[in-house]
Amino acid sequence: MKVPTNLLKDAVNHYINELKPLYRNREASQLLFQLTDFYFGMDRLKMALNTDFRLSESEMLKLHFAVKELKQFKPIQYITGRAWFCGNWLQVGPEVLIPRPETEQLVELALDLIKGLKVPVRVIDLGTGSGCIAIGIKQAFPQAEVHALDISAEALGIAGENARLLNLDIIFHQLDMGQASKAFEGTAFDLVVSNPPYVTQADKEKMQKNVLDWEPALALFAPENDPLYFFRHIAHFSLSHLKINGNCLVELNEGLGNQTANLFNALVFNTKLTNDMHGKTRFLCAMRK
Repeated sequence: MKVPTNLLKDAVNHYINELKPLYRNREASQLLFQLTDFYFGMDRLKMALNTDFRLSESEMLKLHFAVKELKQFKPIQYITGRAWFCGNWLQVGPEVLIPRPETEQLVELALDLIKGLKVPVRVIDLGTGSGCIAIGIKQAFPQAEVHALDISAEALGIAGENARLLNLDIIFHQLDMGQASKAFEGTAFDLVVSNPPYVTQADKEKMQKNVLDWEPALALFAPENDPLYFFRHIAHFSLSHLKINGNCLVELNEGLGNQTANLFNALVFNTKLTNDMHGKTRFLCAMRK
C-alpha cells in the first residue's frame, strides 16, 4: 500500500503502521520521528505545529528507503550515520560499534579518576572503535595526552574524522592489542581504558537482530575458547605501562566480572567492580600497586 498523500503526517502514520509488526509501538514512533528530524528538521513538536508540511518526491523516497532498511533491522544510527554520545553527534557506520549509554558511564568513571591527577596526564584507549571514549576524555580534559588504538583501519578512519570535526588532538595508532606493549615500550600512562570485545558465543543466542546482523563481529565477540582473551592483553599491557597507582578501567561482560577481577588480582592489582545503570556488573577498575 502506498502512502496516501505527500503530507509528512500521513507518511509518518503510514510507516509507523508498517513497522509495528517488527517493533514495539512506541519504538516504531520514535524511529520515525528520529528520521523526520534528521532528514527534514521536523521533530514531533514541529510536526504538530506544521500539519500541512509536505514532502517532495525525492524526500518521500528518502523516507521510504530508510524505513525499508529499518525493516531489515538496520540500526537507525547506521541509517543516519550518526550516534549521540557524551553531548556530541559522532559519525558511525557498520565498521564500528554504536556507542551505548553504558559506555558513557565508563567515560564518567574515567573522568572521576583523572580529576585528581597532576598534569600532564597520559591516557590510552585500547580498541577505540568510533573514538567515543577517547573523545569524551579529551573533551573534558583538553590538556591530557590521549592515545587511541584499533586494529581496524576503517574504524580509525571514522574515529579520526570524529576527532577532527570536534577539533580534538588525539593520537591514533593502528595496532592489535597484542602488539601494543612493544609499540609503547618505555611509555607510562596514568590511565588505560577499554571497552574490548567481550560478548561470548553463549550470549550470541540472546542478541537482537539489529546488533547481530549489523554491528561488527570483530568488535563484539571474544574468542570462543577464551572469553578473557582481550582482558588478558589489557592486564599485561597495564602491568607494563601504567604508572605506580595508575588505573586500568574496562567495560566487561556482566557474567564474567569475578573472573576478570581474578585475572587482574593475580597480577597484583587492586580491583573494584562497579554496576551499570541497570544494576549489572559492567565495569572493573584495577589500580597498579
